[in-house]
Amino acid sequence: MRLKRLLWALAVFYLPLVSQAQEKKDSVMKFSLEEAKAYALVNSPVIKNATLDLEAAKKKIWETTAIGLPQVNAKFSYSYMPELSATVQEFSNIGSLMGYYFSPVYKSLGILNNPSINTVIDSVRKAAANTPTVSMNDLKWNSTLDITISQLIFSGAYLVGLQTSKIYKGLSELALTKSQYDLNESVTNAYFLVLVARENKTLLDSTYINTLQILYNMKKMFEQGFVEETDVQQLQLTTNTIKFSADMIGRQIGIAERLLKFQMGLDLNTTVILKDSINGLLNSFDNNNILLQNFTVENNVDYKLMDTQAKLMKMNLMLNKSAFLPDIAGFYQHENVYNKNALTFNPPQLIGISASLPIFTSGSRIVKVAQARISYDKALNSKQLAADGLKMSFEESKSSYQSAIDNFKTAKENLKLSEIIYRRSVIKKQEGTISSVELTQTQNQYLQSQSNYFNSIITLASAKAKLEKLLISAQ
Repeated sequence: MRLKRLLWALAVFYLPLVSQAQEKKDSVMKFSLEEAKAYALVNSPVIKNATLDLEAAKKKIWETTAIGLPQVNAKFSYSYMPELSATVQEFSNIGSLMGYYFSPVYKSLGILNNPSINTVIDSVRKAAANTPTVSMNDLKWNSTLDITISQLIFSGAYLVGLQTSKIYKGLSELALTKSQYDLNESVTNAYFLVLVARENKTLLDSTYINTLQILYNMKKMFEQGFVEETDVQQLQLTTNTIKFSADMIGRQIGIAERLLKFQMGLDLNTTVILKDSINGLLNSFDNNNILLQNFTVENNVDYKLMDTQAKLMKMNLMLNKSAFLPDIAGFYQHENVYNKNALTFNPPQLIGISASLPIFTSGSRIVKVAQARISYDKALNSKQLAADGLKMSFEESKSSYQSAIDNFKTAKENLKLSEIIYRRSVIKKQEGTISSVELTQTQNQYLQSQSNYFNSIITLASAKAKLEKLLISAQ
């Protein structure tokens, strides 16, 4: 009975969790293209990692800054000597020895008859008599607490490192921005790829159904002796090809959908419904505006990355030059000894300043400076090369986008014409005025036009996304 109650309690507790997990697994989400890009910018692992890199760079600035701020260190130590050395034992008996050697006996013997010396001796003897006897066990242990406060006064490496950490933070910000631009381009291409694959599959399925109907009618005509067997076989071959193409596109749809979900940071089991259509997105393209925009290479994120790299190389040059400067630091040290009877020669308080400067390093510092200067010059050359490359890439992207527009218009017109020709050929074949070979030719022409049309859409979307990335990143 108790077991049944326990099982019932577990069922009540876990069933809602299982239901929620199943609901999450089988969840359906709808996205327009802009919504998909916005979702990816928040949930993509690529963006998350770039954001974490930026946070790490911010922490690095504080880590570097803290080096030049006051540093406080504490050290506690305890020691115990199982056996004292003979020197320490003799030294511990100094009080009794002083009382002995400066006793009235020695004084009465006339060894020290000078009145002035006798006065000093009397004072020493009294002090020795009042000194407590130190136990040997008291000398065996000791416990100290050292507190040291240090402050960096001047360091060339520290000043350069502080500037470098700030530049590194800027580099992480640029890397995050670049990741966002790249992700927008990737999501756009994947979104169009899914739409095109689905549209292509729909069109191929429709063509396959129509071809099956024609094949069925032709088989009937062959049974009645109106057409040759070769005509039926030729059309069967075309039907099989269309079926294979439709199945292949069906598999590509699944791959394209998983790619889109992967880039967006979605669970791969989530069902995604795309709210935008191909025609709607194509009609929204403002081709004239994007082709007339100016490109400022200095504002481009890739150029800024190369410029930041050059700045880092400059900081590296300054760091190697700073090796010729001294490092100056001040410190204060306090020591507290807990065993008052222990022997110690360290002062309870100590204030000081230290300066270090390498005098002779056999030319290694000079060589390091020369190497850093070479790296800096190379970074400047790379920055100029990147600027020229981006200008060429922009002009090439404009040309590619214009060509993609023209290719899309041509492919769209050819698809309409090939469809008209194909439908007329079907009618003529049913009327017996053309052969099955001619029908197959027009059908293949129609299928090729479909393929060219959908490829032109992908090319157009990709070219526009690339050009947009160049322009947006340069604003």
